[in-house]
Amino acid sequence: MKILIPLLLVFLIISCKKEESSSYESMEDINKKITQNKPFFDFDEVIHYQIPIDENEYYDLILADTISEKGKIFEFLLREPCPETKEEKIKFKEAIKSVDKVENTAINPKYYDELRTQIFAEKRCNQFFIAACDPIYRDIFIFKMNKEETGMAKICFKCGLYSFSNKSAIVDCFNMNGELSRLKKIISENKDISVN
Repeated sequence: MKILIPLLLVFLIISCKKEESSSYESMEDINKKITQNKPFFDFDEVIHYQIPIDENEYYDLILADTISEKGKIFEFLLREPCPETKEEKIKFKEAIKSVDKVENTAINPKYYDELRTQIFAEKRCNQFFIAACDPIYRDIFIFKMNKEETGMAKICFKCGLYSFSNKSAIVDCFNMNGELSRLKKIISENKDISVN
């Protein structure tokens, strides 16, 4: 039974992605709308949250006969896209504080220019793909300006899927230019800086 539910989810996602892909604009039309290197977010601070949970542990929590409160929190943090409503944002803040496994790190400002113009920025591309996997957003980036949150990015490095809070940004070409590879390196290089 535990294997059947994830398989059904994968097939459902694949069929949804196929359905969505038929309504996609042409690559040429998307590239015309893109402002090259336009940042997704304005920020003067970036906090990276990482939830080190493996897939088996995660699925054990959410596919149990009775989902525990802990399982519900993990499902909300790791499966749901970026919160949009005020209520979802409050729920997210409460959830991230309640999880004991979360590692949070301030990103060194020396990476901000690259994050702003090379990674979390609009880019043109020659092609794009649609991943057909079930994302687990273990990496979450909170962008702030003058201590106020200006945006959020949730990343699944395994699938290459992502969710951004800025719905006006054109993100179709995200990761078509190696953004996630470089982001992984920044995370690795930045590990020794922690949030107080």
